[in-house]
Amino acid sequence: MSNNANQSTKKYIVRNEQGEEFLLPKYAAIFRILMDDKDTIRDVLNSLLQLDHDHEIVDLEYEFEKPIDIFMPENDPARLDVWVHTKDNRYLNIEMQNKVHSFFFDRMQLYNSYLTLRGKYEYNRSPYFQGLSEEDRKYRYYELPETVSIWLCNSSILQSKDIYKDVWTTYSEYEVKSGNALPISRKNRYIVVDLPNFLRLRKGVKTREDFWLRLISRGPLQVPETEDPIFVNARERLRVSRMKPELLKALEANMFDHHEYEALEAEAFLKGEARGLASGMEKGAQQEREKSDARDSKRAEYFRSKGVPEDIISEGFALK
Repeated sequence: MSNNANQSTKKYIVRNEQGEEFLLPKYAAIFRILMDDKDTIRDVLNSLLQLDHDHEIVDLEYEFEKPIDIFMPENDPARLDVWVHTKDNRYLNIEMQNKVHSFFFDRMQLYNSYLTLRGKYEYNRSPYFQGLSEEDRKYRYYELPETVSIWLCNSSILQSKDIYKDVWTTYSEYEVKSGNALPISRKNRYIVVDLPNFLRLRKGVKTREDFWLRLISRGPLQVPETEDPIFVNARERLRVSRMKPELLKALEANMFDHHEYEALEAEAFLKGEARGLASGMEKGAQQEREKSDARDSKRAEYFRSKGVPEDIISEGFALK
């Protein structure tokens, strides 16, 4: 395993001791290059979901930047990084995230909603569902397929520093408080991966999940040499020398997620607005205190002019 000492002048490229250059898949556009292989996606998902042989994903279809045409005020469809539809009608989305901002959890829920709606749309049109009798289709009108929203985060997101991966789903508040909580349903859930925690907690590469998460977060120079064909092919897809110059140029132009940076800009604006509002409120409160003090001073002078004792004046103003 080499290190990244020979860093390229471009932060999304690393160079090994032999001068060979590789792309870093933590960037969204390069992540799609890494994932552009059915065996890779299947292996990544089976590893992350820790599926046993009887439940592992066998066959799938995938799309990059899958547009979800649900009306929004901006008329701008959401685009899911990697959309996966398995042969047994499971629908999954993998999102690569480098920034965590104030709207991150909102965005997760929004994209999960898109995934669920699109999954239901595809499920109702699947050969399985269409092969049911008319009566069964009516009975299953509200049936949802399994959907999993996977978020690979290069910024710390989990509150606990003792784990690097968590599963989020829907629970009963009552059962959580009573200590007997089980998911109400596991058909819709999030898999959240905290890559900084992973790198701190998992030293070396002992599992397939270790390999993929280290490759994604640290790049191809930080994983061991292997003869596993899936790993070898994934690493080769990141080799710069196999890229056509026009592809590299297009890649650089689409390196960063504009929605992510728009969210960061919105966060900065709202924080500035909140600071301005707080400053304005404090200034207004100070002005009111000064007006009140001026009124009290005039009243005190009036009472003194009428011969009211000082202790009575002080006692009277203390009542306010």
